[in-house]
Amino acid sequence: MENMILCKERLIEGANIRTPLLIPSFSSKGIENSRHIFNMLKPYITDVTLFSAYDLYYDFFDKSQIYETEILFIDSGGYEAGLNTDLSENRMSFYFPEKWKEEFYLDEIQTLKKINNLILVNYDYPNTSIEQQIDKANAIFSRFPEYHSDFLIKSESENGMLNVKSLLSNLNLCSRFSILGFTEKELGNSVYERCKNLYLIRKEMNKLGLDKPIHIFGCLDPLNIIIYFLCGADIFDGLSWLRFGFKYNQPIYINSYAISEGKWKYSNEEIKVMTFFGNLNCLKELTEKMQQYANEKDLSVFNLDEQFEKEIIEILNLLYEEVGI
Repeated sequence: MENMILCKERLIEGANIRTPLLIPSFSSKGIENSRHIFNMLKPYITDVTLFSAYDLYYDFFDKSQIYETEILFIDSGGYEAGLNTDLSENRMSFYFPEKWKEEFYLDEIQTLKKINNLILVNYDYPNTSIEQQIDKANAIFSRFPEYHSDFLIKSESENGMLNVKSLLSNLNLCSRFSILGFTEKELGNSVYERCKNLYLIRKEMNKLGLDKPIHIFGCLDPLNIIIYFLCGADIFDGLSWLRFGFKYNQPIYINSYAISEGKWKYSNEEIKVMTFFGNLNCLKELTEKMQQYANEKDLSVFNLDEQFEKEIIEILNLLYEEVGI
């Protein structure tokens, strides 16, 4: 297999922050007792976290406590304010988001502390052309020049899928942003389609000299992280680390995690706490392996099982065949 040339450590422009970054995110949506969970784990998360402007605006978290990590991402709030979700239908039926609009987002951003290494995600504008999204994002970031900019690009239409062709033709207009971001689900309808679109985007960015990190929103599953990283992505965040236990790079239900780890005598709450800490360690170890791969270009650093390594190689070889290196 050819070495993946689109995968490397990158620097967030204007900040002394190097990728890859795996971000333990916090959200009120679908996570019971999220405020309590954050307060409990806060002393043990020192590198990076993500909160949404929506959750801060409605006081789901203590805003005075969110500045403890070296890097802080403030998300747009579109996920918390929307009904579309990856939660089960049963859980979703009990979720009723509060009203959310750009005015509220801007009001909340103005209350943030002006600290170094705060990365701001723009208010997202779904069903809007890429050109308009770029203009609107530039207008927001120009109001807050003290923060680094993470441009979240949304679907142009109600089909919920990113218009990659339109994006590629407008990438030259994205040079002012520190980071370019996409939600995992909008990148494509299959793992391979998402890999291919990501690969095309990174390849075109390289042609234009835009050596900027790509942020995949809503993806913190280790196996998906690895393949997207190999296709050119750099920053990942999500909530799966609070919903599942990571074992051999795969998310499993917490009750199953208790059995597989031989901790079936512990209470549900004790198992959850153990799972959270185990997941944080897993993300830290995976970050180190990604850094190692970026330097050595050797898949063996991930210690993958034979079948998954075989699937990765097949995906990458097919990308080389269809798209070229």
